Amino acid sequence: MSHIAVCPLLIPVSDNQFSGFINVLGSSYRVSITIPTDGNLQDALLECEWRLHNQIRRKAGAIMQKLKDAVDMTSFLRDFILICETTLKSSVEQSKWFDTGPILQQIQELGWDRIQNVNSDLSQLQLTTIDDCGRQHIMAVSINKQDLASQPVCSVDLPEKLDFHWSGKSGLKHLYQQFEAAVSSYQHFWNMLKEIDDNCWILEPEHPTFSANHRRIALGPNISIHVVINCRQPNTLPECRLLGADSAVADLREKLNINLHRWDVDRSLLKNLEEVLDIDFPSPTSTSKEELSISCGICYCNLLDEEVPDVVCEEKRCGQPFHRTCLYEWLRSLSSRQSFNTMFGECPLCSHPIRVKVITS
Repeated sequence: MSHIAVCPLLIPVSDNQFSGFINVLGSSYRVSITIPTDGNLQDALLECEWRLHNQIRRKAGAIMQKLKDAVDMTSFLRDFILICETTLKSSVEQSKWFDTGPILQQIQELGWDRIQNVNSDLSQLQLTTIDDCGRQHIMAVSINKQDLASQPVCSVDLPEKLDFHWSGKSGLKHLYQQFEAAVSSYQHFWNMLKEIDDNCWILEPEHPTFSANHRRIALGPNISIHVVINCRQPNTLPECRLLGADSAVADLREKLNINLHRWDVDRSLLKNLEEVLDIDFPSPTSTSKEELSISCGICYCNLLDEEVPDVVCEEKRCGQPFHRTCLYEWLRSLSSRQSFNTMFGECPLCSHPIRVKVITS
């Protein structure tokens, strides 16, 4: 009997290799079998996709034995599929009869009011907490159903990695308390950023998350400042980078350097930035976004894969901004000159010399 009768979707791709799909309990899984040129199945190489591999990896010894005992590939495939079916059935039954009692007890101890979402077998949960300013924070928890004593996988949206402490006797409440404490420690940081978000035009990130510790703030047409804030000491001087044509930002850069001594940790982050730059930041209440939005001179968009135009033509009469990616691809298509990690060429609009750092993949 040909192996086609057992696995009709497993086809030969060469004289000694077969590739395709096998059907196990109604699901298709990709497999590949390479047989040595001498036709000895004992030394054959069997590969399968990760979904199936993760389920049957503990049966590797039995599968190898079937390869040794098989008289031909058809008989091996029949035995291999039987092993897969038996293993997958056992896995389904274990999942079906997963005892949710201990998890229910932990949830009741924690309080159902702190559960934002939960799946049918209680193995995936979302825990919620509200901070002092009414902001909601979510912690996603994934529980190992086969080993409840092992540490669950937790995902949180915080500016720093949260290393949870866990022992075999720990539970959801212990994890939640650590999450609450971490959220509480970043209150001042988020308050400083909220003042900026409420009173300035934010170019990046477009939709800030709790983990985002940076802001790109519009200062004027084609001029912005990118700041990276210390989440533990948000009142201290952040990392600052002025973006725009050199001729446009030269005055601001000089003010920033001269006025650093004015920085006062007792003032808010926004007030300090305005003080050292000696300007009032454009406000959403008095300035339209169209006045500050900048479009790339190549793709005519503002956002491109979360990137805003930040390379500006130095010609004062031009001053056109470009996405770094767009300008790099444009100059590369023209076989522009490259020196070390910088590409040199001409502005696509006014032909003034322009340069951009090479983008590495």
